[in-house]
Amino acid sequence: MPGRPDQDGHHHLDLLDAAWEKAQQRWDDDMSRRFDARYWMPLLNESRAYLAALRNLLELLRAAERDTEY
Repeated sequence: MPGRPDQDGHHHLDLLDAAWEKAQQRWDDDMSRRFDARYWMPLLNESRAYLAALRNLLELLRAAERDTEY
């Protein structure tokens, strides 16, 4: 059974976030903090917003499909 794109996306985003947290344990300087603030956190927030919108769209499509069954 194929997974839901929103759930799969959250799973993969969590894996990336865990990898970044692990990398930060060894890479802790001004550059890593800049990368975190300028790139990683905005990407993480935008990705979570995208996945939430995708989840809402999928729920809407499922409801429409149920409502149009005869």
